Amino acid sequence: MDALQEWMQSTPINSLILNFAWSWPTLESLHFLALCTLMGSLLVMDLRLIGFNNLIPLKAVHSLMPVALISFAINLITGLGFLFGEPYLYFPNWAFWAKMILILLAGLNFLVYYTKIEPMLVKLGPNDPAPFAAVFVGMLSLVFWFGVLSFGRLLPYLGTGGG
Repeated sequence: MDALQEWMQSTPINSLILNFAWSWPTLESLHFLALCTLMGSLLVMDLRLIGFNNLIPLKAVHSLMPVALISFAINLITGLGFLFGEPYLYFPNWAFWAKMILILLAGLNFLVYYTKIEPMLVKLGPNDPAPFAAVFVGMLSLVFWFGVLSFGRLLPYLGTGGG
């Protein structure tokens, strides 16, 4: 792990992030805005799956998927920027690893949704309630993503940051 951290610290990406005054704040701003967009999209989609506001057609909710995916991509890129900027801060931090595990679980949950649940949903009417499997996937998504949000926010205070 030390070799990976040393390599990350020796890259031009590290220099770009740490040697320019606006690099880190720009990454933070983009990360936060994309996270807000991602969480907003997920809230609408997952709450509809769970059964809230069945007046919103499933197809309309599904149209938020590209917004969520683009927002996740921005978060992934900016998150990698943080990791390359301060690898020795993140790698030993247990809160960082908890966040990464939750992101992985959320990704697996999305794959289940995309491959198993979505084909079931296209057969439903626009305002029909979602089947239990969809409700379960929606609830798991909310748990995983709010965990990601919480551990991300608490990174400076947990693990190597002081807890």
